[in-house]
Amino acid sequence: MRKKDLFSLVQPLLPRFYSLSVALLPDDLQAQQLVVDAMTLCLLKHKDTWLERAWDVQDRKGHVLERKLFMKTYVRHLTDLATKRAAQLGPSLPDGELVQAHPQFYRFDVRTRAVGWLRFQQAWSVDEIGRTLGMPRHEVIEKLHNMRYLMLGQAPHWMPTGDATEVEA
Repeated sequence: MRKKDLFSLVQPLLPRFYSLSVALLPDDLQAQQLVVDAMTLCLLKHKDTWLERAWDVQDRKGHVLERKLFMKTYVRHLTDLATKRAAQLGPSLPDGELVQAHPQFYRFDVRTRAVGWLRFQQAWSVDEIGRTLGMPRHEVIEKLHNMRYLMLGQAPHWMPTGDATEVEA
């Protein structure tokens, strides 16, 4: 795959990658570095898949499948790196506006935040989340249940609260 082809594959996914990294690590600089590091790790570990593969320019359906596969691979590496980085940074979170706006969300561990973001922001199925993050199905369901229950009053803007009076946009 040429660099141009790889960029055309990855470029539409960059806003999602950054959104996930901010959900995992609320510090802007840490989130930006996490996106870069996960991209590097993904390309280094899967060089034969992403850099040495022939690219069919006319195959639109193949592009969608490739992009989805890359997203899943990248999300796995991003979550693993964020977990390690959060352990290095310690239990204290930066006192930014994201943490102040959603303190209950950022009290969860990194993997729980990743599960919540994938389910509620990206509408992934429980099985898809489990396969991508390497978690058993029951653990994904448990994290989603705990997250919903503990965040009833303070959910992020993208998480459904279950409030019947909420107006659908």
